[in-house]
Amino acid sequence: MLRSLWAPVDRAKSQVLDDLRADPQLRYLLLFAAVLAGFWLWHRLPNFATRDERWRVLDPIQPVGFLLEDFRIESIRDGVTYWRSYGGTFYLYGLVFVPIVAFLIGTGDSSVLVEMGNYAIGDLWGDWQAVPGWVWTATVLAARVVNVLFAVGSVYVIYRLGTTVRDRATGRLAALLLSLTWGLLVLAHEAGEDVPALFFFLLAVYLAVEYVETGSRRTFFWGCLFGGFATGLKFNAGVSALVLGVAYLSHARQTDASWRETLVQPRFLVTGAAIGAVTIGLSYPQLLVFAPEYIGGRLSRGVASKGDPHGWLVQPSWWWLVRGYLNGLGLPFAVASVGGVLGSLAWARESSRVGDLSRLSLIALGVTLLVYSRWAYVRTHHLLLTFPLLALLVAVGSRRLQDRRPRVATVLVGLLLVSTGAYAIGGDLGYAAQGRDQATQWLDNHAPPNATIETYARDPQDAAVPHDRTVVKPPVPEELPALTSRCPDYVVLNYHRSLLFLAPESYGMRAGSLSDPTGKEYVRDLLDEDEYPYETAGKFGRRPRFLDGKPPRDPWWRLLRVGVQPRTIQYGDPQDMGVDQYTIVLERSGACEKSTSSGTSE
Repeated sequence: MLRSLWAPVDRAKSQVLDDLRADPQLRYLLLFAAVLAGFWLWHRLPNFATRDERWRVLDPIQPVGFLLEDFRIESIRDGVTYWRSYGGTFYLYGLVFVPIVAFLIGTGDSSVLVEMGNYAIGDLWGDWQAVPGWVWTATVLAARVVNVLFAVGSVYVIYRLGTTVRDRATGRLAALLLSLTWGLLVLAHEAGEDVPALFFFLLAVYLAVEYVETGSRRTFFWGCLFGGFATGLKFNAGVSALVLGVAYLSHARQTDASWRETLVQPRFLVTGAAIGAVTIGLSYPQLLVFAPEYIGGRLSRGVASKGDPHGWLVQPSWWWLVRGYLNGLGLPFAVASVGGVLGSLAWARESSRVGDLSRLSLIALGVTLLVYSRWAYVRTHHLLLTFPLLALLVAVGSRRLQDRRPRVATVLVGLLLVSTGAYAIGGDLGYAAQGRDQATQWLDNHAPPNATIETYARDPQDAAVPHDRTVVKPPVPEELPALTSRCPDYVVLNYHRSLLFLAPESYGMRAGSLSDPTGKEYVRDLLDEDEYPYETAGKFGRRPRFLDGKPPRDPWWRLLRVGVQPRTIQYGDPQDMGVDQYTIVLERSGACEKSTSSGTSE
């Protein structure tokens, strides 16, 4: 029985080893993908790359913290239902954190797990600083390493798909393009569900292609399992069910049996659907603790709320889609992808493996775009599942052009790889020079351990403040002018909640919401260095245009720019880049009247 269950793993291992032996370039491709995905992986630690990263890391630790605080079986349920439901990442990161949890319990530091378990939205600063910095670093970095492994695994699966539908050269080109996909590199640099979901989704696609050729029921059922788990990680991976459905129809089209015998297989289809549905359900631990009602919140956030504008930018859905593909792929790769999709419209009529791949890809792409066209906002990470499919179609089209016009194909592919590589690698190198990290490092080096640092960010994820310093957080904006009564040693102004006071309302909804004379006057006086005994000690990151009196850029240029400049503003929960990273640190340069009050938390 155990040998039968382990057999697919043995076959997968044998396939990987066979590919590595047959194609010496593959190992270098995978190493290249690992280097890009893992470059400067420790950025922002012990802080978080995104808010989502924080909650994904805390999700599996909260039941442990609740249990250690109150050792009874009900505590596990309370911990599982304490905050939002995030699906399969609970198990994924739960396994990763087992050694860290065991170490903390074994060394008598279980109180740290209790603190993490009770992390709440009401005291983000206090809860973050209550946990030792090394614990945050260990847990978040371990989760990010797992994401890098899944990213490399996705590159291999794309190689296998390209090799299966055409040849190894196609597989290598598709794998290289995916390795150079900026959207994948960004998401590999944070702990989340997107990259693991991508890996399992691609496994489902690969098995769907195999099923079309072989008709193996076991292959189809494994595809349902992987597609189900991908959906349990990320709802948009539910398109894998349609991919498998098209594979079922494509196989039926190729058989000699009557259409009734081939298509009408209710037991087979029900079994596949049941495998997928059960896998999706079990991906949510709330079901295991008999609290299915808590899954509804995930459904609401994942589907129902997407028709409402979110963040600080309101644009039509087509704008978000174009922006997402330009940002995730880069302009040259995005243009090449359009060519690949157009080519696949013709290939889909073929009775070949390329035709099979084209049909499956077109369905996945078409349904994804149809769903997102109804959303009020679409971010780059929402489109991640489509990036490898586009890489495959571009690789197939390039190889076919190579057969007909080798010189033209060589030049075009060379230009595509160089331009896409410059875009992705340039963005990747930016992790080593992020404004918030530089400001945090400066404060860590210059601010003494007992220094007080004032900042106006509600969430430490937005701030550039060392983990172990005393933070002052006065109410904004009403208490800002009373700076001298608080008299902190340093003041940190970030873009999102401080410097935007100076932006005219024409800069967007966020600038309009911060339009306040008290805040604007305070920040201006602080930077003028006349009203308060503070002077600028350092400026970090790319300077916003409005600080120099420049108007916003043309909207069309701002849209096009994301395809040529990878580190742009992300609007919301993805990693903040571009001017969002801009930080000004001011140091106290003279005496000030200090009262007993040091500011209150918001």
